[in-house]
Amino acid sequence: FELGRRYHSCIYGKINQPTDILPYLKHYASRKSEHFIVASLTGANEIIEIRVISIGTITNTIVHPREVFADVLVDRAAAVIFAHNHPSGDVEPSPEDIQLTYRLIDAAGILGIDVLDHIIFSQRDNYVSLLERGIMKDLL
Repeated sequence: FELGRRYHSCIYGKINQPTDILPYLKHYASRKSEHFIVASLTGANEIIEIRVISIGTITNTIVHPREVFADVLVDRAAAVIFAHNHPSGDVEPSPEDIQLTYRLIDAAGILGIDVLDHIIFSQRDNYVSLLERGIMKDLL
């Protein structure tokens, strides 16, 4: 188990601020359809795993809390960061993005998992952090 932990700690790093996850997501930015991604983190904010939860169309994807947290629970994660790309290049969060974030924060709260951020990014190296925007502050 120790060898496995060391191997994974070499692949992924520690997250000091939520946007530290962006280099690990860069290859999803040029995808032609939306990809919803969740990063499972330890209590020390080390990345356990980064997974694509859903692949949708050019303008949306279907995300359900059950699918988002299934592997997060198996990972025994203490925290998560959500992210998804906007193929259009416009990283402004839609009302649906905000509603989904609220729903996932509620589910995480029941499970005792911290949500550190929800990041929307594009291939133009643009991103929006819902935490930095203050959208998540009332819920955390």
